[in-house]
Amino acid sequence: MASLIEVSGLSERSFHRRFRKATGLTPMEYVHTLRLEEAKQMLEAEKTPVDAIAEAVGYEDGAFFGRLFRRKVGLTPAQYRRRFGGLRKALVG
Repeated sequence: MASLIEVSGLSERSFHRRFRKATGLTPMEYVHTLRLEEAKQMLEAEKTPVDAIAEAVGYEDGAFFGRLFRRKVGLTPAQYRRRFGGLRKALVG
């Protein structure tokens, strides 16, 4: 995040304020959203273990990833995979 702030040429406070105004999210909320969307795609399309997916999308702590995923998505990663894993195959054919 520090490198983005530096590149923007803004103070940290101004960067956070403008980012939130533009996206409706804090920079960290935005990063979590991107990572969770990528994880959801991987859970739908692959049989990769959840801990490996957590690491692949940028979370070193699989337990934190699981808690965050459940809080934001409303399902555990395993529940999400069971519910939506076959959907992608059915749509793609």
